Amino acid sequence: MPRETTRSPGAHRAPLSTSEYSRAKEKPRALGWSVSREDYLKAIWDLEQDDQSPISARLAEELEVTPPAVTAALKRMNRDGLLRMERDGYIRLTRKGRAEAERLALRHQLAEKHLTEVIGLDWTLAHAAAERLEHGLSPEVVDLLIRRFGADSACPHGMPLRGGLARLKRTQDAVTLADVPVGRSVEILAVYEKDPQFLEFLDARKLRPGVRIRVVHREYDETTTVSVGGHKAYLGKPATTRIWGRILHS
Repeated sequence: MPRETTRSPGAHRAPLSTSEYSRAKEKPRALGWSVSREDYLKAIWDLEQDDQSPISARLAEELEVTPPAVTAALKRMNRDGLLRMERDGYIRLTRKGRAEAERLALRHQLAEKHLTEVIGLDWTLAHAAAERLEHGLSPEVVDLLIRRFGADSACPHGMPLRGGLARLKRTQDAVTLADVPVGRSVEILAVYEKDPQFLEFLDARKLRPGVRIRVVHREYDETTTVSVGGHKAYLGKPATTRIWGRILHS
């Protein structure tokens, strides 16, 4: 579990290192499901949204498959016109591939909204449940859900239904909590993270989209202290880089 340090006043615990945080996020494929073309498209889309260059090694790590399996899948997708492999090793979605990835991302977000806003599932559990539900959403159901929730709404984690993180940065001047200066207040717009344990960690400290917080201190190791709802929360950099917000001007 991402223990980006919680502590009571006077206590001192080191925040998780980046490697510890990465291990905490591992998602073993204990259930034995296979990785589909859709999984690859969504993984490439997610990496691009997170400003990471998609390469085979990152896909293998994200999808928990072997490098040879990634190579074979990418060859098939290249043949189908969904992506192209650059000489530098980077993977680029074609127009066809991007359109398909955006459609998949929208379907997933709509499934999350249905689960949280209609059924009442906790937002920290929405991602995993939507992974199972989304495959049953027909185009007709997708259209109905868009009409129900509104095309300009956001998923439970705060990401716009269309345009993702790139749109959030472009239209709302979103920055990561790690980049908010000490002393400034910020409204949390989104949490760009899937891991339910990490989301539960934030939720337990009332750190969720729509909440306003103030950055009160930042240590030399970039551990950040924030004030939220009359109490303090302590976050390591692996956490503050996943929280996106809008700096408030007094």
